[in-house]
Amino acid sequence: MKASLIHEFGPPDVFRYEDVPTPEPAPGHVVIKVAACGLNRYDLYLRMGGIRKDIPMPHVMGADITGTVAAVGAGVTNLKTGQRVIAAPGFPFNPAEWDFQPINHAPSYAVVGTLQWGGYAEYVHLPARFVLPDETNVPQDALATIPLCLVTAMHAVKSLGQVTRGSSVLIQAGASGSGSLCIQVAKALGGRVITTVGSEDKIAFVRAMGADEVVRRDVDDQAKRVLDWTAGQGVDVVIDNVGSAVFDANMKSLRLGGTFVNFGLVSGYKVQFNLRDFFFRQHVFKGSMMGTMDELREGLRWVAEGKIKPVLDRTFQLRDAAAAHAYVDSRAVRGSVVLIP
Repeated sequence: MKASLIHEFGPPDVFRYEDVPTPEPAPGHVVIKVAACGLNRYDLYLRMGGIRKDIPMPHVMGADITGTVAAVGAGVTNLKTGQRVIAAPGFPFNPAEWDFQPINHAPSYAVVGTLQWGGYAEYVHLPARFVLPDETNVPQDALATIPLCLVTAMHAVKSLGQVTRGSSVLIQAGASGSGSLCIQVAKALGGRVITTVGSEDKIAFVRAMGADEVVRRDVDDQAKRVLDWTAGQGVDVVIDNVGSAVFDANMKSLRLGGTFVNFGLVSGYKVQFNLRDFFFRQHVFKGSMMGTMDELREGLRWVAEGKIKPVLDRTFQLRDAAAAHAYVDSRAVRGSVVLIP
């Protein structure tokens, strides 16, 4: 089979489009013929060696996988050859932890394509228990924008942020893949959303996602805009996928007793933390890493019901993985990018 893989860490041009062995299904596993594989900013860090340095080379990354079952291993009863499927974007890589609850707290839990080969290939080999039937009726290229960002948004916004009808929510980077899904999840839960963008040309896009108010990070005072929007109170929940560059503004935007959920470090991971403000204002801080299979299933039901819509910016051929990475790194993306074998 063909795959876009790396032999070393580095810039986008480290990708090579090569022939590699087609996998055979082990017991309890399936081989998926990949229809599309979504590209996440996580992939850029993985390619550069920013996630971990001990990944065996050559390596095939890619977590957001849609396709059809090409072969099933012994003991697989929940899936059949030819069935449309969607892969869970993360699971424990130690089989002894497959029943760990919640599964994203398992010590070996990791994004697919980190410790084993992922979906930047014509075929991928995965445990059958982490592959779900695709019942969304969504085109497979569009659906490949969903898995990682969807389970992340369900976990961060619904489970940890506990957004409900009437909640006020600040969502950073609303035009990004994760930000646009967080907006949609918050709105599906009945929340009121104010989001940030880095340029004027992204305002219409986040409005279309459901944002009630938009802050221009490049020209606006975020905290002032948020406080004006909330009659001086601050938002109930901050959902942050950016990191240190917006930390202070996020803290100033949060109401007394509000909840701060972080799952992104794009702008850096070191901050100065004022403990006095933290305990006097009774803030709740929560770190969020992906989510559970039940959260993924619920999110996919919302997709099937039309409550959440995939946001496909553009597709690239699998052989053009380097160009796709460069495009995502340009920050011009609205939604997500997908590779097509």
